[in-house]
Amino acid sequence: QGSIVFLGVEVDLFKSCFFPKEEEPVRSKQWTSHELVILDDKSASVSADLSDALEKPDVLSVIFQDTELDASLLGALKEFYDSGGLVVFFGIHGMIIDPPRLSEQFNLPEAWKLVAYTGENYEITSTAMHSIGYVVKEQHYTKSNMLRVPVQDRWMVAKPPPLHEYVEEYAGRLDGKVPDDVWKHEAEKAKAGYVNYCEQFYEHCPLAVNTNSNGGRLAYLGFVSS
Repeated sequence: QGSIVFLGVEVDLFKSCFFPKEEEPVRSKQWTSHELVILDDKSASVSADLSDALEKPDVLSVIFQDTELDASLLGALKEFYDSGGLVVFFGIHGMIIDPPRLSEQFNLPEAWKLVAYTGENYEITSTAMHSIGYVVKEQHYTKSNMLRVPVQDRWMVAKPPPLHEYVEEYAGRLDGKVPDDVWKHEAEKAKAGYVNYCEQFYEHCPLAVNTNSNGGRLAYLGFVSS
């Protein structure tokens, strides 16, 4: 089943964001059956403890939430990532400096940038679908810290409203009435601008994943609450 290493993470806070609630079906809790290895990043033995944890062949991922960790710890995370491991940053606090720091610390080809904090509905991108074969394609309304990242790093993006909703928001609801010329003109303007409107959503990413040449992954989790 494997283990998940939490390095200096507010574990209860993480669980409140991502672990299924007690009332949810048993099938949705299966992924939480992994062993949780919780490490205090302020402990005198944390470097050795992290090394021991990462040497185990069943370790699935390492989760951390502080880009100002000791250099030895960041070095261990980078080595794990370089060797094909999954490193996850828990970005709940939305610090504007964290995405560019991560970009530098993990030598990303293109820098990540925090651009918004907002609530939206979301959808999985084709990149994520191809990489991990998600069955779930959407995430319902959730508040998130949003990044602007290269298109290949976008695993989940904000979902724009459908065209008919956008047109009626722009031109007005008809409520069964026959549209007049003014409404038709405004509707055409709305349709002409719809693609540009959707692109703004496409660039807001609460789940970014960079994959290196060895299959290692660095992920940013920007979800805050549901």
